[in-house]
Amino acid sequence: MVITTEARQVCRAVGSLLYPALEFGTKPNGTYPSEDFSRVLTRSAFHREFTNTSARHLQLARGEELDLEDRSPLSKSLLYHLGEMDADAIDDQFDGIREQFLVQARKARRFPSTAEVALDLHEWLYYGSKQTPMVSRINPDRGTNLAYVFVTLCVVSPSVRFTLASEHVARTDTQSLIKAIREVIETARQAVSITRIYCDRGLYRVELVDELIDLDVEFVIRAPKTPGIKRVLGDHDESVFVTDYELVRKRSPTMRVPVTLVVVPHQSRDDDSLCLITNHERTVDEAIPLAQAYRRRWGIETSYRKIGEFLPRTTSPVFAVRLFYFLFAVALYNLWIVVCLLLSEQRRESTRPAVSTATFRFFLGPVTYG
Repeated sequence: MVITTEARQVCRAVGSLLYPALEFGTKPNGTYPSEDFSRVLTRSAFHREFTNTSARHLQLARGEELDLEDRSPLSKSLLYHLGEMDADAIDDQFDGIREQFLVQARKARRFPSTAEVALDLHEWLYYGSKQTPMVSRINPDRGTNLAYVFVTLCVVSPSVRFTLASEHVARTDTQSLIKAIREVIETARQAVSITRIYCDRGLYRVELVDELIDLDVEFVIRAPKTPGIKRVLGDHDESVFVTDYELVRKRSPTMRVPVTLVVVPHQSRDDDSLCLITNHERTVDEAIPLAQAYRRRWGIETSYRKIGEFLPRTTSPVFAVRLFYFLFAVALYNLWIVVCLLLSEQRRESTRPAVSTATFRFFLGPVTYG
């Protein structure tokens, strides 16, 4: 049983790891202190509001006189300061925040030393100009083919879906993705020993597979039904089989990467197969268990949805603003995960979070609003 008083205390204690660490580049004699900016961002994240709306509500609640036909001066000041920040400085401060979360979880012996992880692309859809810096082209989705794209690496264990690392990519070409993937894996390895990485078919590229092999990490990647995969499926009558396979890049520079292809029946579609590639040898008896393990990768979709619950709304094309907002949302999400970990002994059902995100927002609110 999770007691209200303890849950509130844990939320406030862990929240103290986040807010004092936020830097906005404000000056001691500035019009608004950094605490005001934290309050605005938190309200924007919790209520999915635009910054102007959150800032206006805060100023009205304090009895300040405003021109309601103009943008909130607090909002303008926040966006100005964020826009002046260096992207590397933003990354650095949130790296430090994430490390503090991990330290707290380790002290309580609630964070694993080894973990299976999922690697994926988080696309924050963008509806502005295609000339906007740091925006990537993506497959059309909900009325746009543009997005700010982040490579993220998340623990797949249901009770520890902590986002270990994230890296923005200005382009989704293979070389840019290789660089970002190497960076997030190296960052994650500072926190845990990675036992296996799961990837969706969007990362099924010869060069990326070769990079994962070079990084000496076991991977399981869903394979799309390419002509080569279809030929192998046509050569086998069995619904479950394991065979050697080779990924081939025919364009110069050519490349061949040997892998193991694992095929099992699709879980929800009759007369269809789930195809996976891995860099470890597998037997037929291991095929079904490997597919069941791969399905844990869908936990990262839950993580993305939860991160989206903490993402402030904005139309700003300024990359520093977008980067700060996204990393702030990840920090709030990870903060919620740490709270659930610290309360894990009190849970009646180990498969459910100790507190919902709605309750977490309620308990954390006084830390920033008060």
